[in-house]
This record gives sequence, C-alpha cells and structure tokens, in this order.
Amino acid sequence: MQGEREYHIAACWRAESFRATDGQPMTTRRALALNAVLARCDLPLIPGELLIGSGLGRLAPDGSAAALDDARAYLHGIGSRHFGTTFDHAAPDYPTALRIGLRGLQARVAAALAEPRPREGEEFLRSVAIALEGASRHIRRWADAVHAEASASPAWAELLRAQAARLYRLAEEPAATFWDAVQLTYLLHAIWQLDERYAMALGRLDQFLYPYYQADVAAGLLTPEDAQAILDHLFAKMAHRGDIQNIALGGVDAEGNDAVNDVTYLCLEACKRIGQPGGNVTARVSGAAPADYLKKCGEVIRTGIGFPAMFNDEVEIPALLACGYPLEDARNYCFVGCIEVYVPGRHAPWSDSRFNLPRCVNLALWDGYDTVLERQVGPHTGAAESWPAFEAAFLAQMHAGLAEHIAALNAVKQAADARAEELTSPLLSAFFDDCIARGMDIAAGGARYPANHGVACMGIGTTADALMAIKRFVFAEGRFTLEEMRRMLAANFAGYEAERRLLLGGAPKYGNDDPEVDAIAAEVAERFGKACLGYRTPRGGQYWSLMAANVSNIHAGKEVGATADGRLAFTPLSDAASPSFGRDRQGPTAVARSVAKLDYRWHPGGNVINMKFHPSALAGDVGLTALAALIRTCFELGGIQLQFNTTDRALLKDAMTNPEAYGDLVVRVSGFSAYFTRLDREVQEDILARTEHGFA
Repeated sequence: MQGEREYHIAACWRAESFRATDGQPMTTRRALALNAVLARCDLPLIPGELLIGSGLGRLAPDGSAAALDDARAYLHGIGSRHFGTTFDHAAPDYPTALRIGLRGLQARVAAALAEPRPREGEEFLRSVAIALEGASRHIRRWADAVHAEASASPAWAELLRAQAARLYRLAEEPAATFWDAVQLTYLLHAIWQLDERYAMALGRLDQFLYPYYQADVAAGLLTPEDAQAILDHLFAKMAHRGDIQNIALGGVDAEGNDAVNDVTYLCLEACKRIGQPGGNVTARVSGAAPADYLKKCGEVIRTGIGFPAMFNDEVEIPALLACGYPLEDARNYCFVGCIEVYVPGRHAPWSDSRFNLPRCVNLALWDGYDTVLERQVGPHTGAAESWPAFEAAFLAQMHAGLAEHIAALNAVKQAADARAEELTSPLLSAFFDDCIARGMDIAAGGARYPANHGVACMGIGTTADALMAIKRFVFAEGRFTLEEMRRMLAANFAGYEAERRLLLGGAPKYGNDDPEVDAIAAEVAERFGKACLGYRTPRGGQYWSLMAANVSNIHAGKEVGATADGRLAFTPLSDAASPSFGRDRQGPTAVARSVAKLDYRWHPGGNVINMKFHPSALAGDVGLTALAALIRTCFELGGIQLQFNTTDRALLKDAMTNPEAYGDLVVRVSGFSAYFTRLDREVQEDILARTEHGFA
C-alpha cells in the first residue's frame, strides 16, 4: 500500500511536468518529468547512517485522491513502457559510472552531440543531458540537506560534514574510495526506484567494488571492519525497499579465473547480518570456487532467509556462448529480477512471461480441446495408438501453444516499438553501452544487445510425471485406455480413488534419479528450449527458455484439470524446474542427480530448483560441509541452480496459525524471499508442501 501511494504522488509531479512541457519533444518531456520527481521528493535522513539516499518519494497527503486519479488518467494518455516492453529488470553499467562519474557521462553526451546525426538522435541526446543534470542536482540536494543537518545534530556533525563533502563531489566526480563507490551506487539505485523501476539490479557488486576496497586497504584508508559496516548499511537500505533487487557475487573474471574476493565474503556477511528479504543475492559458482566460499554461502542459507541462490558458471557461460555472446560478456553475466540472466550495462531491459506445459499434456489427451475453458484451443492431434504417437501429439500441442504465445508477445512489443521515439528512458540509457554513441534509446536499438524475452516453462515435474504415467499405464502395461484415463481425469478422480493411488505411487516420479522419467523431463525441456531459441523479438532479441514460475505455478494450476500423475484439478503445478513437491522421496542427492540430467544449454534465461532442508541437517560444520558437497556435486553433474528453504515445517505451520508471533520469519518463495506471514495462504501452503530433506 505504501508503494502505491508513493507512486501516485510522483504521478502528480510527473503529470504537472508533462502539462507544462506540452509541445516539446517527448523524450525531453520524459527527462524533465523525472527531474521534477528528483527535485521534489522527500530526503529522509537519519543522522549516523553511513549511506545517504532513498527511493521513497513522498506519501500522498490526505484528501489528494481526486488529484491522484486525474494525474493517473493524464499519464495513461501519455503512455509508457512496462515490464513486457523492456522497461524494468536491468543492471546498469555501474563500473563505468563509478570510474568516470556523472560529469564523464555528460562529456560523452557532449561529444556525441558534436557529431552529425538525425534530428531524432539529437533530441534524444539532449534529453539524456537534461536527465544527467537532473541526477546531479538531486545528489546536490542531498548534499545540502546533509550539510544543514550537521548543525542540527552535533553528535553526528563530523560524519555529516564528511558525507556532505562526499555528496557534493559525487554529484559530478567519479568515485575515489570504497565508501564513494558504494555511496554513488546506492544513490543511482535509489534514482531508478524514484523512476518507478522497482526491480533494478546491482550486477556484480563484489567485482566492481573490489578494486576500491583493495586500494583503500593498501593505503591504510579502510579496514575490513569499516567496509563491513558500509555494506551492512547498503544491504539494510536494499532490504527496506524490495525483494528482487538482484546482487550477483562470485563467478569468474574476464580471464576465466575464479573471482571470489574479500568483498564477496563481506557481502555475504552483510546479507546474513541484515537477514531480511530485500537485496536478492545470487552466488555464481565456478569449478574452481573455494570450499570456504560454498560454506560461507551455506552459513547464510541456513539462517532461513533463502539467500543466496546458487548458480553454475560451468553451464551458463557455455550456454551464453552458444547464443552468440562474446566470451568477455558471457563471463560477466549477472541476474536481474529473480533469477533472469543478463549482461550488465549492455542488454536492453529484460521481460518474461509464463507458459503452461502440463496443459499441453491434457490438450494431447483431448485432441486440442481444453476441458477447463470448454473450447478447442489447440490443433487436432487425434487419438494416439502408441506412446510415440502420444508424445508427438503432446509436442504438437506445445509447439502450437508456444507459437501463439510468442505471436501475442510480439504484437505487444511491436505496438511499443512503433512509439519508440516517444517511449524513451533518457537517464537509464546513459548507463548502457552504446546508447550515447548511437544516439538511441536503450529499448530502441541503443543498447549493445537487444532485450531478450524469457518464456518460463512451468511445471516440468508435473509434465514429466503425467507423461510417464500415460506411457506406463496406457501404452506399456495397458492398465487403462486413453478413454478410461480421460474419464478419470474428467471426474477429478471421484470414484477412482484406487486408480489415483496407482497413478501416484505406481509410476516413477521426476526427482528420484529414475532414468526413465528423468529422460522424459530432459527431452521435454530440450524440445521446449530449442523451440524458444527459434524465435526472435521484433528488435532481434532472443526468446530464451527458463524453467521458473515465481509463484505462478499456483495460478497456472487453476488452468489445468486433473492430470495423469494423480494431481487433482486446479491444484498447483510443480514449481519451476523442481520435482513435484512430495514426490521426491529418495533424498537430496537423488533430486540433485535428476535435475542435473536436464540440458540447461537450452534454457539460458535462468532456472530455479527449490529444495527444503530441516534446520538440523545444516547444523554445525558437518551440515555446512554436506550442503557444500551437494551443491558441488549437482553442478559437476550439470545442474545449473539450487536454492534452499531451511525452516522447520512445524514452525511454518505454527506461523500460519499464529502469524502475529512470526512477523520477521523469512522464507525462500521461488526466485525471491519474503516474510512468510505476509504471503497469500495458497503460497504458504505451496511452500509447506515442499519435501523436507535431511542428510543421511
């Protein structure tokens, strides 16, 4: 609710600015509208905090509903990009911004303006210059406020004066110290939030901060304890503002060497100390990652906050190379949003959507007829008389559904692209190669690489289990005919309890290291991933498959009737690339072996495998060592991602009954963490249903 009110009051300022600039180029008006917010937003300051800045905006005053509604209606007419049309989910080029400062970016714009170019390019570059000056003025506003506070807070006067001096300098100059670098990074991040970009990422924070840390420590200007305090403040501020501001740690450097460093460990410790959902941390793991790094990650994970998610360099980097990215950029990947893979400072903003795989199994059963919608939605694929024929029918439904899905997405993207000169992001574009040099907006061809769109194939576990049951009981053993299977599913197993028990327990389930069902999962995943890579966005970006669902597996389950694996109608699908909850009964190593059999080269966009451990399994050094070994083993086998919940099921149940006693209980949901008691009941139950593992 608070975020909604803040958005509305900013809408008033934007609308006022747009009205005052009617007749000017739209890209100029957009720069000025953001500047209006930066010039008027509140500057909440707490003397003693080590980092200055806020993305809070201002709460709407009482009695302003009519003005807010009017502003919203006016801005709707102006139009804007949104998540589906490359607006949010991006990681700016922070290393360059820190190295050359806002003045350096302004100099780049001036140099670009000196070159001959079309009128549209000149107008765009002038709007970028306006936006950069607005950002500088915003930082100077903070400097003035901090300087004034020094007189009012004598106990903190020395710190405040030093911070004011730092801010006056950073309003134009590059970062000179570690503290400078963290401060400027956070100020810019807060500006994106004031620009309503809620899921912006920091990229490879430990990598671009490390040179400043190293130089300051060597010069005697900084101790590790000082750096820890600064990073603690950063993570606290991040946590205050949202749950999907991704921070990538670890991984390899440009030469392919493992790049875990002192700042990596400090960031993990800050994450552990703050212990809140915000600042979504993802730990890249190379084949040469130190054992202590994996154990430190485990130390943070076992606090229960669900951070960091673990991601395998040895799979993702080759996948990016296969997609045509140069080695330097492939090695420099980070994450935006929850788990989406991204090249910082070079990609236009990410977008994604969801695709319901288990629905395609049922469409194959019913010849393209959707029993939930009660209409024909897929092609007629006939009544299969063999397993290969049924599998072909399923794939035909999948390919037809994907083609329809992408056609709808492209229509939305084309509508936005038709207004590209109006729907610009002048400030954001300044922080991405090669927008300034090209004189083009980030989403309109300015970025080095066009935006990719991720198609999240949901329910691979449900899909594999359902196909396995059909393969075994219909075609291999002849226990049921297809008509009998359809009859059971249409009845949602009412009157077929014994048959449902057979479907649930008589066929192998994905997640137990069974070769037959795992092979089905792997084939479906490969076919879907390859199909996505065959499509392009209107701007030439790639459609990337990713096996993820956020919490959409719950909603997607409501689109699908009962399935042949024994799942009841309208209940949640399996989560992301994870096995169906409760079906993975052979322990965590079997889960790791199963999920590692999928070929993630065909899913470069990001993947999620949720695992749940009882807290006792991770206790002590023995528990950390076991967790690190599981991660290493899964990744050596070809797995790409693992993330963990470590909260006792009994505790979760009690929190559902007595939420007032568990206000600070954090859990991993899917690609993000959240306060458990603030989640919808359906999401809580989905988390509760996850298989709770231990180490034997």
